[in-house]
Amino acid sequence: MAGIIHLLPEGTANQIAAGEVVQRPASVVKELVENAVDAGATTIKLFIKNGGCTHIQVDDNGTGMNAFDARMCWERHATSKITKAEDLYNLHTLGFRGEALASIASVSEVEMRTKNESESVGTRIVINAGKLEIQENVATTQGTSIAVKNLFYNIPARKNFLKSITVETKHIFEEFQRIALAYPAVSFEFTNQDKILSKLRGGTLKNRIADLFNVQESELIEANEQTEIVSFTGYMGSPKLAKRTRGMQYLFANGRYIKDHYLSHAISSAYGRLLEEGTHPFYVLFLDVDPAKIDVNIHPTKHEVKFEDGRHVYTLLNSVVKKSLGVHMVIPTSTQLYNANYENQNSLKTTQPNIRFNPFEAPKPRITSSWEQLDELLSTPVVPVFQASIFSHTETTLPQNEIDIQDLFQVDNAYIIAKIEGELCIINQHRAHAQILVERYNDNQVVASQQLLFPRTLELSKLDLNLYFEMQDEINTLGFDTSEFGKNAIIINGLPSELSKTDGAEVIIQILEDFKTNFQELKIGKKEALRQATAKNAAIKAGKALTQVEMKTLITDLMNCKQSATNESGNTIIVKLTKTSLERFFQ
Repeated sequence: MAGIIHLLPEGTANQIAAGEVVQRPASVVKELVENAVDAGATTIKLFIKNGGCTHIQVDDNGTGMNAFDARMCWERHATSKITKAEDLYNLHTLGFRGEALASIASVSEVEMRTKNESESVGTRIVINAGKLEIQENVATTQGTSIAVKNLFYNIPARKNFLKSITVETKHIFEEFQRIALAYPAVSFEFTNQDKILSKLRGGTLKNRIADLFNVQESELIEANEQTEIVSFTGYMGSPKLAKRTRGMQYLFANGRYIKDHYLSHAISSAYGRLLEEGTHPFYVLFLDVDPAKIDVNIHPTKHEVKFEDGRHVYTLLNSVVKKSLGVHMVIPTSTQLYNANYENQNSLKTTQPNIRFNPFEAPKPRITSSWEQLDELLSTPVVPVFQASIFSHTETTLPQNEIDIQDLFQVDNAYIIAKIEGELCIINQHRAHAQILVERYNDNQVVASQQLLFPRTLELSKLDLNLYFEMQDEINTLGFDTSEFGKNAIIINGLPSELSKTDGAEVIIQILEDFKTNFQELKIGKKEALRQATAKNAAIKAGKALTQVEMKTLITDLMNCKQSATNESGNTIIVKLTKTSLERFFQ
């Protein structure tokens, strides 16, 4: 009698496995590039089109394969990395499961060309939806080239879940960065839509970090510590490199990128109060552990690992970061504090009184140097007329209704207390101005731009530069006047009129950071995310003293907004204290 349980066809089983291994085009890139690294390649080239949905190609100059291995590598559970279960506890390669290539081939069209040193000719393999169509000899150089086309073409439901080309390209670039950081001695090249986005020469880790993120090497703090349990190497960023998002945090275990919130907390807590609230440190740190004391066989993506003694690793990592920051005098150690005290005491002993000092003489005006005057000139936008108020109205200002506003004053230069239409109100000045700007942007009103007398250049990391190119038109419609300038920089010719001269071009960096948070974490639209980010950074900050005219103008603009009580994120802008609510405090 036939039962109801049966074996799944091999193709169906591979498609099910692909659901875990191949989640998006970036998963394919990760597996192919890691295989190239395991093959001993010194040069790896990545080519993608349409966010990797239609074309992904990885070329390397590694050891290559003979005809037999070229065919076997596409079989499920076929691998050269391990031979028995015990090998899982002595891994020195990135791959080992033998599932990736079979899973990729089952949901795409694949073509591979490969040749090893001992063969006179190479091998060409063509596989369509997991079925071998062509295997033939071909003339090719040593190494391997794999092209994956039309990903998920035979699983339409899965293909529909892919994000936009912009988002998928971003995920691919992130995977590319992680592997490029882990293997700085290897040369990498990334080409998107036939345009080279990144070309990295082999070198030191410090050079690789500087090339990828466009940071000054002087801002990188080296961490190097050897212990019996784990060894630590890599670099941490100074507090100046801290960001509002966690995108620039890279932790590796035995050359493998990992995600571990527990260990990330160890690093962040070591910085302590050096970081502003809501910011996260930049770091690229490597943990070298005995393979027998770490388990990487937890998830097909291999991003999650387990340490045999996780608590000790946490404590050691926290101590190493603190020590490294202290050595570079970011955190003063007890010895440094003692030396500073000693120097201060000596300076007090040797200080001579100023016999020319006259306490009744009026202080002389400070004479600024020509360099200071030049710096002030460079940061001053060209304004046709003097602006008496940062809230000066233009023809595009929101229509205003007459509002009864009395008894205005500020508290801590952050909150405005006012009597509005007979009610006592407390207003958060930063949120109020940001909400005014958001609604102005949403109404597609023309935003005035101030041209800078001397344009400024701004260097960006490769990821941020790519993001800027995608949003350049939207950024310029919000009052910025920017364009591409050189290899890793943009030039800023003008700023929105809401920005004062002290804000400078760095606002664009903060806009990009806030955009990534809004767009990726809050899952809101691209234009809306950009408008919120721009409004937040262009709005006046807490600590800004306002005149009576400016406060009244701000409140009037806020009261004429469509939404004035809370902002887009639901945060309170204005609190009204009625007579009834005041009486409750005294009951």
